[in-house]
Amino acid sequence: MGIQNSESRSLDQPSIRPGLDIYYDPMFRLHDTGPEHPETPSRMDAALAGVDRAGANTLIRIPESEHPETARVIARVHSASYEKDLDEACGSGRRLFHSLDNPISSKTHAAARAVVSAALHAASDVWGERGARRAFVIARPPGHHALKGEAMGFCFFNTIACVAEQLLEREGIDRVFIFDWDVHHGNGTQQIFETRSDVFYASMHRYPFYPGTGAAEERGTGEGRGFTRNIPLEGSSGDAKYLEALERVVLPAIDEFRPHAILLSAGFDAHVRDPLGGMRVSERAFGTMTERIVEAAERHSEGKLLSLLEGGYDPEGLAASVAAHVNGLE
Repeated sequence: MGIQNSESRSLDQPSIRPGLDIYYDPMFRLHDTGPEHPETPSRMDAALAGVDRAGANTLIRIPESEHPETARVIARVHSASYEKDLDEACGSGRRLFHSLDNPISSKTHAAARAVVSAALHAASDVWGERGARRAFVIARPPGHHALKGEAMGFCFFNTIACVAEQLLEREGIDRVFIFDWDVHHGNGTQQIFETRSDVFYASMHRYPFYPGTGAAEERGTGEGRGFTRNIPLEGSSGDAKYLEALERVVLPAIDEFRPHAILLSAGFDAHVRDPLGGMRVSERAFGTMTERIVEAAERHSEGKLLSLLEGGYDPEGLAASVAAHVNGLE
């Protein structure tokens, strides 16, 4: 039974891939960005095709209900009226929220909230009693550009930040490492955690490029100084530069920080086929990076790791990258 039957599967059914659970919700498709926008529902088809390539017996876990902590965690990460403002904007018939890059529809708020819920379910399964080893959330819309009080860059809720906050409330988790390899710097994630020492944020991205942040000099502030690490790369960088930066900067940072949990903002828009990224990374390199981060998780977090899909806008590039990523997560 393959991916075409996956939407009948629910969270109370066991995963058939030992050690890896994959999460998806049809709600993610309901966010309508309109014609000509690169962040479309068809991205879900490409990502699911990639999962299918990684193994014909892979099934998807679909939440049957919203995670009970969803509203509280969103309110913890974002400013007081942020979710209310997004909900009201979607209900009012407006077509944009905060930015020309952020078109909305009547279901955008529900879709973005469903992403947070699915990611919290995934984290609960990996770090809770269920004892899954790793999880990959096929998320849409993405989240790493979402600031505390502002949507931008196709993102509405900062899902990876929501997961980190929820994990830090668990007994035995005092340090979370977030590694972001999307071609665009995750300015929202950096902003949310830049003053803190319990979350280490490392980003490898094209620079200078949208959103204009992510210089190497940006290292955090106050108590968070030294717990942000940006690795800016020139346009057209390919496998060798990505893998060298991983080995030289990211893996040593993980080993020094010794996190209890590792999270990935896994954007695949640095793929050589991607129309937005301007980089030359292959799916093989994404697979290798995944394997190396899994090895770090084995050293520090009992092999536990959660990966969240961010960017990736070429269908074939996204499918190939997801296939390599899923194989690397096993």
